[in-house]
Amino acid sequence: MPNIFLPLQRIVMLQGIEETAGRELSNEMIQRLLAANGHRCSIAEVNEQINWLENRGYVKATRMGDSAFILVHITRPGIEVATGLTRAEGIDPPPEE
Repeated sequence: MPNIFLPLQRIVMLQGIEETAGRELSNEMIQRLLAANGHRCSIAEVNEQINWLENRGYVKATRMGDSAFILVHITRPGIEVATGLTRAEGIDPPPEE
């Protein structure tokens, strides 16, 4: 059964990165961000979503050392999705405020 929460987790990730000074977060900080929003995910699951977002051009990931530490920077298309300027398949739109 597919994980129906992935599109929501992806927008939470993009918005969290976009709202951070420097517009970048580590994979561990993204894991904490998701937990703070009610999504308990393993670091492997977080890394899988980082790869998903990177393969579609929404983030740029820099893998450090043995790749356990990943620094994630949001791209222009990722910012547009995070702020609701554009929609993307597989990513929920930002919640209305």
